Amino acid sequence: MREHEEDWQAQLKSVIVEIAGLGRLFCNNEDFLILLSKLEGLQATETDFPTYRKTVFESISLLRGIVK
Repeated sequence: MREHEEDWQAQLKSVIVEIAGLGRLFCNNEDFLILLSKLEGLQATETDFPTYRKTVFESISLLRGIVK
């Protein structure tokens, strides 16, 4: 969305809310804390596009690991 100049910040906020809610269900999983920290970091700091993209892909990998 960021690459296409769409409202990625609103989507990010929505994802953070969902991940935080899931984290309460799986509170013993430290990967949720790491995932939430990465997403909050994207929201809290201005990052260049390559760093943003890398963090998004790392977050996806973390989430895939959690789901398994």
